[in-house]
Amino acid sequence: MTPAEIERRLAELSPETPWAHLFEFAPGVFSVTPENEKFFKKATGLKRVGDVLLQIAEMQVHGHSLADKRVLDLACGEGGHSVQFAEKGAQVVGVEGRSLYMERARFAAEAMGQPHIKFIQGDVRKLDPQLGKFDVVVFSGILHHLGIEDFDGMIAELGRLTEDMLLIYTHVGSDLAVKNHRLQGPQFTPAGREGYLFREHKDDATAEQREQQVRASLDNTFSFWAKEEVLIDALRSAGFPLILKVLTPHPFGWENASYRPILVAKKERAS
Repeated sequence: MTPAEIERRLAELSPETPWAHLFEFAPGVFSVTPENEKFFKKATGLKRVGDVLLQIAEMQVHGHSLADKRVLDLACGEGGHSVQFAEKGAQVVGVEGRSLYMERARFAAEAMGQPHIKFIQGDVRKLDPQLGKFDVVVFSGILHHLGIEDFDGMIAELGRLTEDMLLIYTHVGSDLAVKNHRLQGPQFTPAGREGYLFREHKDDATAEQREQQVRASLDNTFSFWAKEEVLIDALRSAGFPLILKVLTPHPFGWENASYRPILVAKKERAS
């Protein structure tokens, strides 16, 4: 794909909405540039998260290689993490709910030389059981955008989907998170798991308005931020006996990282 073709395609993908993921599609042709300081900073942060997840996966996955491993990227957005894992030889499936992000992800994969990535537009809370199981499941930046009624079932589903390793980047409810983000609570899931609520949308937001808020939840007015120890206990209950917390490398400063953990949850492999 030539730089001119890339520029033409980018102009068709709602350029008024800043990209969330950082790509260099061709020399000097980026999805988001430093001139858009706020969104460039956010996209750079997401790229760093992807770098860390990829590094962890290569070190911790069975066989220490992603070649031919099945990887599921849930709420894949514009496909940044999906492309990174595919470049290491993984067989990647990305699932995303928003149509704009889905269109951008398919374009980005093609432009980055990874057209074999399979992207599915769908709700991560309503996955097709026929997707099967995956060596690695990437659950980055989505858990803290799901509602309180979704938490218990989603964690159980992650346990069902994962054969080897689950990678989670999320926000959790802590005293600092409550202060910085005006969280409400504590509140409890149907299974009695404790956390706090974060407002995603106005009460009267229409479905179209919620769709257009591309960095917010897909539909729920409030999202649920579980306490960190609650999340870890839930993962253990979902069949992950080994759960590790990544302290370094971490893409954010120490204070922000205190409620933005990166977790590695491992399954036991049959001998």
